[in-house]
Amino acid sequence: MVLLNPLQTVLAKPQQTLALRAVQSRSFETTDQQKMIQAISSTLQDMGYIIVRSNDQIGFVTATHFTDDIIEITVTTQPNKDHIIVRATARMNNLPLDKNPEFYQNFFNQLSQATFLNANAIY
Repeated sequence: MVLLNPLQTVLAKPQQTLALRAVQSRSFETTDQQKMIQAISSTLQDMGYIIVRSNDQIGFVTATHFTDDIIEITVTTQPNKDHIIVRATARMNNLPLDKNPEFYQNFFNQLSQATFLNANAIY
């Protein structure tokens, strides 16, 4: 058994947090928060989620997917000068999906496609 000293444990946490945030976040080249929230909501609905709460002024969408498992996802937006950072956090059966980067990659791939189609008026 290997014991880490408390300082090593504390220093390891920020690296894990940064890595998780990188998996859960993407930047989109838009400043229109309302359209981004609409794209997020549409993407989640296309993925089979039911929108529970949404607020384009604050910048968040919460949705739930019911299958054999219950998946809850909250997506927040953070507007910046020339882009919006979108961050998703999800739980399956009330356990964080922090160790499942494929889940987040799938969500962001579909959101990227939706924003591209909307930006180019391709429906």
